[in-house]
Amino acid sequence: MDPKMVALYRAATPQQKLAAVDQLNRTLQSLKSAELEANRPDLSAEQRRAELRRWWLSARD
Repeated sequence: MDPKMVALYRAATPQQKLAAVDQLNRTLQSLKSAELEANRPDLSAEQRRAELRRWWLSARD
């Protein structure tokens, strides 16, 4: 890991660290949702959300 990134992380407040994790989680969910939409165009929006929840809670690819 880049030493500058390590230094920034160590200097961050707990609130800043939580905000970074929250943003990473949102990005990950958005990417997975886009993958589902591209690979499973037959799913409705609600079905896609259900698949995303299932994927998120199972913590697997």
